[in-house]
Amino acid sequence: MIRISDIRILYIREIRSALRERNIVFNTILMPVFLYPMLLWIGYTGITFVFGQTEGFISKVVVNGDVAVSGAFESMLREDDQISLVSAAEPVADVREGDVDLVVTITASPQTLEDNFHVLLTFDQSKDRSVTARTRVEALLDEFRALYMQREAERLGLTMAAYQQFWVETKNMATDQQMGRFILGLLIPMMLVVMVGVGSMYAAIDATAGEREKSTWETIMTAATDRTNIVVAKYLYVASMATIAGLLNFTAMLVSMKSILAPLLGDRIDMMSFSVPWMSLPLIILVTVLLALFIAAGMMILASFARTFKEAQSMISPFYMLIILPVMFLQIPGIEFTLPMALIPVVNVCMVFREAVMGEYQWPQIALTVVVEIGSVGLCLWIAATILRYEDVLTGTFDGNMMKFLKERVLTRRAPTGGSR
Repeated sequence: MIRISDIRILYIREIRSALRERNIVFNTILMPVFLYPMLLWIGYTGITFVFGQTEGFISKVVVNGDVAVSGAFESMLREDDQISLVSAAEPVADVREGDVDLVVTITASPQTLEDNFHVLLTFDQSKDRSVTARTRVEALLDEFRALYMQREAERLGLTMAAYQQFWVETKNMATDQQMGRFILGLLIPMMLVVMVGVGSMYAAIDATAGEREKSTWETIMTAATDRTNIVVAKYLYVASMATIAGLLNFTAMLVSMKSILAPLLGDRIDMMSFSVPWMSLPLIILVTVLLALFIAAGMMILASFARTFKEAQSMISPFYMLIILPVMFLQIPGIEFTLPMALIPVVNVCMVFREAVMGEYQWPQIALTVVVEIGSVGLCLWIAATILRYEDVLTGTFDGNMMKFLKERVLTRRAPTGGSR
């Protein structure tokens, strides 16, 4: 018989016990607030450092050509501090060997119109130095071509509008706030799943295999209450720790996002605003709680078959990877939140979270997501209720994992051994 007062007492006992565990406090509170934002900052700083090292070297460029434009372009290259003009007897072979980064060959093109020119850039795609040299020279070529066209037009008495004819302009309609939310929508859902998973993992193991390893499981099961109340209290405890981990990480990312991305974006970071619409906060909290309930249920079920902390980690790890891998692909911009996607647990929550951060609400998909997540949690709880019927699983004497249990006890409908209080 379920009693709310018993569940409340047991729940408070689990929370107090968790706060005494160093690993749980670290993984649920300290890691979301400090470690992951710091790791992201270190990662982006490292990327910026590597790019800086790549941008800092001098590109060795060979210019070939017997037309007058070759000399004019060489003069432009000499003015660039990142480019060094060199000579080579076999420039193409030197590109293969890495002694030369790029060969620029400028030739006349009489097959089109007189005084037209053709430029061939020879580089090695497999070498970063060569690719960087090509990028630098292409930018200078665009500038040189524009100046050349302008000079020739003036010689012929044409204005820029007369010879240009085809104009291309770009206009970004996104505000600084929208750009900030776009970046948040790409980064935070992945971190949310990671942190909810980490918060659930250690709490779920501590509430099941951890109790067995400390030889306190039998004592808890002899408490003067129904066994269901004990399991419900443990489940709510694990879900609470997962929710706390997710929301703390979300808050820490919002506060520190500018500092995290500053090494990568430089001065552009000052033009962005990282904030979330106030209307989205209830929806964000709701989907975070649903995600925590689902992941907590899955991890508790798997961990309940383990006898030791280490054994529980090996059982839970595949489930942890299973929920993270699909979410990694959601970081690709342009993915739309469709109704079929709303049928996939965890992925649907991340898509709702992503769009809520950006202030977008597709209510049919959101409603379907809530229904699917509640159904997934219900399925997990049904499996947990089935497990509760077997004494050997609860006491840790069952020799096997979740798959063996389903095969022997559920699919073959073997009668349970022992009863419950």
